Parts: sequence; structure tokens; C-alpha cells
Amino acid sequence: MPMNQFLFDHQLAAMKVDRSGSAEERSEAIEAVKDRAKRIADWREANGMSHLGWPREEYPMADEDE
Repeated sequence: MPMNQFLFDHQLAAMKVDRSGSAEERSEAIEAVKDRAKRIADWREANGMSHLGWPREEYPMADEDE
């Protein structure tokens, strides 16, 4: 599954927590959010990223003469 689709599904599950009609639906949405959040955290750790905040892209400084 592409990362954008995964993140979209995660956000959708988070919104369903607030908009669920029954306790069972809320419970299912909460579990989906927790599962996806853990998978995101594991992926970030495996790729050397901090678990806090947005990843920052860093590029080497270009020479002024170029």
C-alpha cells in the first residue's frame, strides 16, 4: 500500500473516532488508529527518524559560486 493511502486511511480512522454512531464503531476506529500509529512509529524508527514532529529534509549547502 502506498504511504499516502496509508496516511489517508489513518486520518480517516481518526475522524471516525469522533463521528462514530455506536460504542462498537468507536472502539473499532480507536483500534485502527492505534494500529496505524504504531506502524508509522515503527517505520520512522526503522528509517532513523525522530518519533516527534515532522521529518525535516536537509540538503547540503550549495556553493555560492555555482
